[in-house]
Amino acid sequence: MDGISNQIMAISSQMASARLAQGVQAFVLRESMQMQQATLNTLLQPAPGPQALATSGALGTQLNVFA
Repeated sequence: MDGISNQIMAISSQMASARLAQGVQAFVLRESMQMQQATLNTLLQPAPGPQALATSGALGTQLNVFA
């Protein structure tokens, strides 16, 4: 009976360690996802205002379009 109770205690301790490890993994995953969300939100923000169009020169003043 003593050997069985020792095995039960060892299994219980292993399960507690596994539960702690899973909690840490879930925390790290959540933090990683929040960092990715913040990065994505930064990338999706529009440019700070409209860009001025060219009014003179060869680049950006003429457009040839064929449909």
